[in-house]
Amino acid sequence: MAFLIVKKGDAEDVGKTFTLNKPVVVVGRCTLQHKPDIELNDDVVSRRHIEILLKDDRYWVKDLGSTNGTMLNDDRIIAGNLYELKHNSRIGLGLEGNTAHTVLVFKESEGTSIIHKKQSPEAKHGGVLAVSWLKIDEGKKEAVVDGEEKKLSKKEYDLLLFLYKNAGSICSRQEIIDAVWPETRDASAISDATIDQLVHRLREKVEPDPARPSRIISKKAFGYMLV
Repeated sequence: MAFLIVKKGDAEDVGKTFTLNKPVVVVGRCTLQHKPDIELNDDVVSRRHIEILLKDDRYWVKDLGSTNGTMLNDDRIIAGNLYELKHNSRIGLGLEGNTAHTVLVFKESEGTSIIHKKQSPEAKHGGVLAVSWLKIDEGKKEAVVDGEEKKLSKKEYDLLLFLYKNAGSICSRQEIIDAVWPETRDASAISDATIDQLVHRLREKVEPDPARPSRIISKKAFGYMLV
């Protein structure tokens, strides 16, 4: 199952979660003449702004010819074309320059069988990239590093789990914020320093030599990657 979370927009909408429970879901602004599947209150959102489609076991977004446009992550999309959604993709509605009035974050539940991630040839069949030094028991919320269970704070565990599920791929700061601080309504409230401090604390617990990180790698201007 997948869903959308309103991260930015009309005050009545922010924080709402909408489940994508149909193969085609229309997102837009409700009027007397038209009622979309997902209703938003922002005036810059069109009555039929976008569609979210489940096709070929993947989720896609399509702009329906909206008046004020749509962005996927940091790029404006072309009306009528399909664009694949990934876990934590950001959909911006009602554009003004390079910013969007309303921002939706696409999420796939941990139990879904159609979470697609970048994988290298070494990736386990049907799973994430094999990481020999780390084992995570999601049921028990436990992380075992080099055979030793580590005591982690909730945020440290959430960050490690997110990086583990995306092992071998760079995770942007925005993606980390969405995964580790899903409760925040204003992503700008989570500073780069806050993320860096959390990464530093986690490295102290999982790196053989925290001063020379080899497991949680920093990619300047891009984010972090677990290897």
